[in-house]
Amino acid sequence: MTPHGIIFDLDGTLTDSKEGLLASLRHMHDAVGWAQPAEEELLRWLGPPLVTVLAEAGRSPEEVAVALTAFRAHMADGGLVDSSLYPGVDRLVADLDDAGRPLAVATHKIQRDAEAVIAHYAMLHRFRGVHGRIDGEAGHSKAPVIVRAMGSLGLRADEVVMVGDRINDIASARELGVRSIGVAYGYGGHDELAAAGADRIVDSVDELREALAA
Repeated sequence: MTPHGIIFDLDGTLTDSKEGLLASLRHMHDAVGWAQPAEEELLRWLGPPLVTVLAEAGRSPEEVAVALTAFRAHMADGGLVDSSLYPGVDRLVADLDDAGRPLAVATHKIQRDAEAVIAHYAMLHRFRGVHGRIDGEAGHSKAPVIVRAMGSLGLRADEVVMVGDRINDIASARELGVRSIGVAYGYGGHDELAAAGADRIVDSVDELREALAA
């Protein structure tokens, strides 16, 4: 698999943002007076848009609006950058960019948060586009975001690969006819990535480097 362009997911792929996200989700539950779910349940929330998760849990639009306000307040108060790059990611991205591989980011984070995280890690100059959700986008499909990422690269579906850790990344890539690499070091794991139809699954950033060069 030697794609010309590479589109990366963010949380669970480039960054390990679990602590900041979980802390913000717990703050949200406390702020609105909801019982705290077990950590195993909250981990399943990492990936799809929170508005979608809450709606599917039966929360009303009014409850969702209040909860999102509390969540985003905590994220803005440090939760957004309470994360770390997975070991080797900074070198991998730099090497790919220096080699002339067109790179982009496609994440379910809202647009301004996606840009803020990449800027926090001083990597904006490495990507030709950083794309998050925009107004009106919800649901589990990341296809619209991936389409914008391909547009920023100026490449077709058969000229890129999607790298991600959750079913949303892999299923959305398949929806568009884009090849995919699942990273099992993230939040989804082997079984989820295999069931979603990942073309290849890797267990580390070193294996990801090999897969992108193969």
